[in-house]
Amino acid sequence: MKKNIFFLIGLSLAGIVLSNVLAIHILPKILKSTAAGSPDYWLYTISAIVYPITNFILPFAALMPLILFVQRQHSMAKIGRVRFTALHFGICFLFSLAQIVIHMFFEPDKGYYYGDALFRLVLGEIDYFTTNLIFYIGVIAASLALMYFRQLRQKEINEARLAETLANARLSSLKMKLQPHFIFNALQSINVLMLDKQIEPASEMISRLGRLLRHSIDMDDTQMVTVESELATVQDYLAIEEIRFKDRLLLEKPIDPGVQKAVIPGLILQPLIENAIKHGIAQRMEPGRIQIRIQREKNMLKIVVTNDGPGLPPNWNQEEHAGFGLQATKRRLELIYGQDFVFTVRNTGEGFVSSEINVPYSEEILNCRERGD
Repeated sequence: MKKNIFFLIGLSLAGIVLSNVLAIHILPKILKSTAAGSPDYWLYTISAIVYPITNFILPFAALMPLILFVQRQHSMAKIGRVRFTALHFGICFLFSLAQIVIHMFFEPDKGYYYGDALFRLVLGEIDYFTTNLIFYIGVIAASLALMYFRQLRQKEINEARLAETLANARLSSLKMKLQPHFIFNALQSINVLMLDKQIEPASEMISRLGRLLRHSIDMDDTQMVTVESELATVQDYLAIEEIRFKDRLLLEKPIDPGVQKAVIPGLILQPLIENAIKHGIAQRMEPGRIQIRIQREKNMLKIVVTNDGPGLPPNWNQEEHAGFGLQATKRRLELIYGQDFVFTVRNTGEGFVSSEINVPYSEEILNCRERGD
């Protein structure tokens, strides 16, 4: 970074030196030779055009890379509006000072500014600074406008991708519910309950199944929901699986009551729970346990789904071997939180397989909707 700054400062100074060489030594000779025999006003007209180009535009063009580099490294969002303004005013002031000092070096006894050295320095600084400030504000304004346009465009792209991933999550959720083996197992469990004349459990299972399918179809475009709403969404699925597996499924939900209003992406829990049941409980003949733990740790919300089914293979890699549900979950987290999240699936030392999500804790519920049946 330091090398870049020194290079850009050197480029700016080189632009000032080049502008003085052109304005004082080269262009006057060219103009005199090409305008020989021409009216004086022709020479004055050409000089009026060439002078601002060589004295202001050319050196300022050499300064632009430094301006843009400083703006990227020390944006207004990072250092605040006051420090941002002071920083760029300082750069413009020093650049203008370098211009008049170098100009005085090339024309120590004459030039646009007359009088003693101090008077020329002050008068020249005022003149150069005033002109440069106009260019400087224009460059900063154009750069900020372009940056905000890009951010707005990126936000639109992210929102479109979020809508796509949410639609994919819904489709995946619905497909999971409509998979023949799931429907068959649920109906078979209902049939067994009816044969055993367990009317109330069978009726509850039918009601849960119908509500689950209806909710999967009727979900709106909500991206973010509260923890309370998300738990209510997966409750019907869990209730059906508890009835189906009977004593084989032991469910624990140590949810911190203080996080019920925390905001998380909708449908973020269900892929983790389905994965735990499919690859954990369903692979065991003896009772198995699933734990859903949600708690706050400082400024982060921690969501953990664990099961004590068969562990992950020794060579299992999350990036390479994760299924569609886990991949879609990670993609949604990236679009919503950028890099400010953690998502891991791993074997734990206690013989559990753990799926863990850590996201920034927030209770901002704008654009969120509580679930209503």
